[in-house]
Amino acid sequence: MRKQIKSSKPVTAVAVNESSRKLLLASLGAVSLVQKQGQKTIDTLVAEGEGFQVRARKAVKTANADARKAVISVQKQVQKQIHGVVNPIKQRALKNVRKAEAAVSERVGSVLGRFGVPSKGDVQELLARVAELSKEIKSNARRTAARA
Repeated sequence: MRKQIKSSKPVTAVAVNESSRKLLLASLGAVSLVQKQGQKTIDTLVAEGEGFQVRARKAVKTANADARKAVISVQKQVQKQIHGVVNPIKQRALKNVRKAEAAVSERVGSVLGRFGVPSKGDVQELLARVAELSKEIKSNARRTAARA
């Protein structure tokens, strides 16, 4: 069983038109407000994105600089360690090479001496003696020329 409710005021066409008009204006106002607020929101987001981009670039540059410093530091440490290991080995190798050179030189010198080949010292001694004799000859030649 349905009860019908009787309204005390009759709804007129003018009231319906007025309500429809207010509803339409409210909808248009909502669209306009969303457009304005949406544009402001987009502008705010763009500005925030630009600021973030600048901060991110600075952070990347700082990270790159720190990484370069770390790499250089590690390279220096590795070089020090390598030199610490390599230098003693190098010194021992040079010492052994000098010993080998001396032994070879001594043996070759003795073999050459057996065959009558003069040593480097012998040749230098002879050169010095020849130079002395050349000086004596020149001085004697000058004396003789001066007497004549």
